[in-house]
Amino acid sequence: MDRISAGVPGGLLSVFNLMRRLASEKNVPVFLVGGQVRDAVLEISVRDLDFVLVGDAPALAADIADRLGGQFTVHSRFGTATVYIEGYHVDIVTARKESYSFPGSLPETSPSDLDDDLARRDFSINAMALPLSGNNPKIIDPFGGLKDLSDGLIRVLHSDSFADDPTRMMRAVRYEQRLGFNITVDTLLELGQTISRGHISAVSGDRWRQELYRVFWEYESVPILIRLMQLGILQGIHPALTDARAVNKLLGQSEIPSSHLISALVANMNSVDGDSLSQRLNMPSDLTRIVRDTITLGGLKSSISAPDVKISEICRILDALEPGAIEATVRFTSEPLLSERLIRYLREWRQLRGFLTGDDLLDMGIPSGPRIGKILRELRSALLDGLVSNMADERTLIGEIIQRGD
Repeated sequence: MDRISAGVPGGLLSVFNLMRRLASEKNVPVFLVGGQVRDAVLEISVRDLDFVLVGDAPALAADIADRLGGQFTVHSRFGTATVYIEGYHVDIVTARKESYSFPGSLPETSPSDLDDDLARRDFSINAMALPLSGNNPKIIDPFGGLKDLSDGLIRVLHSDSFADDPTRMMRAVRYEQRLGFNITVDTLLELGQTISRGHISAVSGDRWRQELYRVFWEYESVPILIRLMQLGILQGIHPALTDARAVNKLLGQSEIPSSHLISALVANMNSVDGDSLSQRLNMPSDLTRIVRDTITLGGLKSSISAPDVKISEICRILDALEPGAIEATVRFTSEPLLSERLIRYLREWRQLRGFLTGDDLLDMGIPSGPRIGKILRELRSALLDGLVSNMADERTLIGEIIQRGD
């Protein structure tokens, strides 16, 4: 208990201590469950708390919130509630059993006991519970989670686990890479069978996108993505997710934004596959643009790297693309000249503007309209290419443009 409470921040600690009092003094059958028990055994700091109650979780959540001056939200479909205290949140779940009407469907639930609640979980190391009553409670471990933690193994609880919820396959790889564990041979066999039977396609794009986000938030996100490709899980989500070359280039890099990871996944796709992937995952517009522009940039690399290309032409190409796609390409490109020019664009060229403004052009007698923008673009191109270097040069160039009648 002390190991858990030592790493829990203030708002959560007040909930934890109140739960312990209720369990010990009022015999409330409440348990700490899942990842928090796993992490405590592994001596990893516990930063979140999830509780299971054999009883009415929403009613307990309301009582906790009232006692501690917090708020709560009820999720009636699953008999769960969330308590909000001092900027933190705590989930309280009614012990339940689950059934799946078809592979990949959301579960149908009904209230039950702790045994059924632990049996519905994904892996043995997450199917443990710690009673909150008494000073030295024993971990409840019906599926051998403690031994698997000792042996460094990820193991499903039953043979239909991945078929019931294929997103568990991605979770298995996250835990494997995060903890430095190994997925058991039997679990890998079940994983392969789930993929070959096409159960991945039954899961909505929104759910897979959320699972990908969870991968991106992991410290070991790049090894996880590589492993997901090796196992065929990403290919099951979309058949074009098979090329790990760009992702491999990110190994060893830190603080990689989600948009850069998406960019690396699609770097060697064609535009048709990129559009199809965006639709499959129901990507928001910002990520859809990243996908599109990463692929577009991949097709323009030779133009940008050409020895005689003008800087203004490079900027014309890149101005039309999302900066995030350009930044990501810098991370994983293996072409030094391309990388150098993309970096210079991001740091210097895209901010460069001419000395004269639109108001200056109006003062020079150029009528308002599209021609103003066209002339400003030409001034910027001339500055980028070294054809002008000061305001006087620009005025001379404008005189030439007026004489041309452009």
